Amino acid sequence: MLNIPVILGSVREGRNSEKPAKFLIEKITALGHQTQLVDFKEMPLPFFDSALTPVAMKGVYPYPNVQKWSGIAQAADAFVLVFPEYNHGYNAVIKNALDWLFNEFSKKPFLLCGVSDGSFGGARAIEQMRPIVENFRAVAIREAITFSKADKLFDAEGKLLDESYNKRIDSSLENLVWWAEALKKARE
Repeated sequence: MLNIPVILGSVREGRNSEKPAKFLIEKITALGHQTQLVDFKEMPLPFFDSALTPVAMKGVYPYPNVQKWSGIAQAADAFVLVFPEYNHGYNAVIKNALDWLFNEFSKKPFLLCGVSDGSFGGARAIEQMRPIVENFRAVAIREAITFSKADKLFDAEGKLLDESYNKRIDSSLENLVWWAEALKKARE
């Protein structure tokens, strides 16, 4: 069993990223893996303000929620990032969360999931996120999920309305699991 947290990278009221994130939690659970929703609305992080780099902090952080986030990330075998596209890029919440840590991400795979009310589903934000993830000595797997027109993609209870997404999501999660198992062996 792998530990694959789903990171919800939006704190906005009425956020469209929450339903895809919760749907992915259901998918990961159905595959038999451990998961949890990491919601920075419930666990707010301050803007990165340390004089020390995350590497220099050596896993000891100045704020309780950052320490909690570090523990979640350290225990993870892989990550699913679900984040909106704002103005053709990723948002500050997800970038700040990543900026607080470093070693916790090393040699672990990430599935990038963009969310947008538009037709591109966060594709531009995903492409900008790839080199950031790779900076951590981590892997942004080739497959990504773009939740286009996310405001119409799920019903009020979070049920997926477009079944064509299932095949893409299942394939992406299958590849994430493959990478997670391979990299876990390499870290041992």
